[in-house]
Amino acid sequence: MDRCKTLPKTLVVIACLLSGVLTGCSTDKVSQAKTKASVMADTPLISNNSKSNETDDLSRLKAQLEQQQQQLEMMSTEQQALQKQLKRQQVTLTIKPAVNANAGRAAKGTASIAYIAFLEEESQFTDIEALAAKEVSIIPNRETRLTLAIPQDAQFMAVKVGLRYTKKRSQFLIPLASLTPDTPLALNIGACDVNITDGINPEQVTTSTTKLKYYQQPLVNCS
Repeated sequence: MDRCKTLPKTLVVIACLLSGVLTGCSTDKVSQAKTKASVMADTPLISNNSKSNETDDLSRLKAQLEQQQQQLEMMSTEQQALQKQLKRQQVTLTIKPAVNANAGRAAKGTASIAYIAFLEEESQFTDIEALAAKEVSIIPNRETRLTLAIPQDAQFMAVKVGLRYTKKRSQFLIPLASLTPDTPLALNIGACDVNITDGINPEQVTTSTTKLKYYQQPLVNCS
């Protein structure tokens, strides 16, 4: 103690300053250590929260994808239903005249006309030409293809081809329910007869079956 008293005042001040610096450094180190420890302790919690958020995001995305997939499937089903409905509202007709179409007993084919009508009742069958929705020119060896809209209340499709030596054998009364939606109705026109070659489901033809067979019988001595 006596020596401290005898030390110069300048040395005493320096010693006090050094002591304060050392004390401050020690305090800073302790504070930094505590901060690092706190950060290390909190890090696992942040990581867990991040993983949990990622899992939630993936679950939401998966749910959204499943919902979108269901919507696409529903749209596809609705589109198919609309396409089927559209097919039921129209009919495609293919007319195939032979080289000798409408030739009769002659050697050379000649032009004719096909009348197409949609009927609500079978009794209207005798008025095909008057009720015709479409008249088609028939040229030998020239195929014609057309699509016609079916009226809402129609039950039958009637076709009459004007040939030289035929009457009933060139007329058809076709129930619309017998038409196959995916296959055009195909008519082959010969020298003096007309035949349905495709586009009808025989199982769906009821009262008109015998008439269809009768109308398709060729005339005797027509060749």
